[in-house]
Amino acid sequence: MSQSIPVNPAVLLWARETAGLSVDEVVRRLGRKTIDAKTITSWEEGSDSPNFPQLESLAYLIYKRPLAVFFFPTVPEEETPKTDFRTLPEAVIEGLPSGVVKFYRKAKLLQLYLEELYEGSKPVEESLLDRFELNEKSLLSPIARQVRDVLGISVDEQTKWLSGKTAFDNWRDALERNGVFVFKDAFRNDDYSGFCLFSDKYPVIFVNNSMPASRQVFTLFHELGHLLYRAGGVDFRTRQVTRLFEGYFRDTEVNCNQFANEFLVPGEALDSLIKGASEEYLEKLATHFSVSREVILRNYLDRGLVDNSYYEKMAAKWASQAKESRSEGSGGNSYYTLGSYLGRNYIEMVYAQYYRNRISRDTLAEYLGVKERNLSNFEYWVVEGGR
Repeated sequence: MSQSIPVNPAVLLWARETAGLSVDEVVRRLGRKTIDAKTITSWEEGSDSPNFPQLESLAYLIYKRPLAVFFFPTVPEEETPKTDFRTLPEAVIEGLPSGVVKFYRKAKLLQLYLEELYEGSKPVEESLLDRFELNEKSLLSPIARQVRDVLGISVDEQTKWLSGKTAFDNWRDALERNGVFVFKDAFRNDDYSGFCLFSDKYPVIFVNNSMPASRQVFTLFHELGHLLYRAGGVDFRTRQVTRLFEGYFRDTEVNCNQFANEFLVPGEALDSLIKGASEEYLEKLATHFSVSREVILRNYLDRGLVDNSYYEKMAAKWASQAKESRSEGSGGNSYYTLGSYLGRNYIEMVYAQYYRNRISRDTLAEYLGVKERNLSNFEYWVVEGGR
C-alpha cells in the first residue's frame, strides 16, 4: 500500500472550498470505492493524509492546483473571481457554478505556469494590451480595425477559411503571437462560452470547447474586449443574465459584444453583401466570414433589418441545434484533445524549457496536466503527430 504523505490539511480544505466542491462531490469525482466522505474529512482535519497517487488525483484532476501547494506551511493568498471579474455584478459572480469556478482556478494556474516558463519576463516586446485600451469614450470600429491590422489578417484572408475550426486556430495563433494566451476545455455548460483573466504580462482567454467552433471565435474577441478594458470578464451564451445588468456592467457587456462584432464582421464588408434575412442567406454570410450565424443576425438586428423577436427565436433555434449536434458526436483521442486545449504555442514553450534542462520531467508533466507515466503517449500523439 502507498504510504501517506505529510500534506498541510488546511491547504486541502482550502483547495476544496475554493473549487466550490462539497466533500461528497470530491468522493464522487475520485470514483474510488475505497475513499468515502469520512476519509476526505480526516485528511482535512489532519488525523490522516492521502498517499501520493491520491494527492495527484486531487491536485491535477479535481482541484486543478500544483502539487507543491499542498506542502505549503500556510494557505496561499490569491485573487478570487470577485477581484478578477470586476465587470460583473457581485450577485452574478457569487452565482457562478462550481464547474466554471474550477476552470477559473485552472486558468489562474496556467497563468502561474506562464510566469514560471517565461521566468517573469514579457513573452513579447509589445503586446496587444500595450498598444490598445478601451474605455467608455472609445470608438469601437476604428480600434477594431487597428487591432486587425496588428494581427495581420485581412477580411479577404478571413473569407477564405470557410470553417469555424480553421478560423479559431488562425485567430488563436495571431492572438498568441501578440501576447494574449488562449486555452480551452469542455465546460459541459451551455450558459458560459468562456472567460478571460487580465494580466499586464500573461493575459488569458479561456474558451468553452463544448460550444461550436464558430461561437468560440466570437468568444475570443468578446473576451479580448474585456482585456482591453483592463479587466477579466465572462462571455455568457445567452442574454438572460446580461439583460439584467445595469449601468457600467451593462455598458461594458454591450461594448464587448459590439467590439467582437465590429472586428469579425466589419461594417463596410457586410453592408455590400446584405441582400435578405432568410435563414439560408444568414448561413451563407456566416460561412463567408467564418463566424456563427448569430453574429451575422446580431449585425442585422443592430441595423434594424430584423426585430428582437426574430433574433431571439433564431438564436434559440440555433443553440438547440448545436446542442443536439454535440450530443450525437463521439469522443476522440484524449491526447489530441488535450493538445487542442493547451494549444501548440504553449506546448512548444513547455518542451523548449524541458529540452534546455530548465524544468524536470515531472514538472513537464505538471505543466501539461498529464501524469508522468503518460508523457510518452502524449509526446507520440501530440508532439510527434502520431508518427
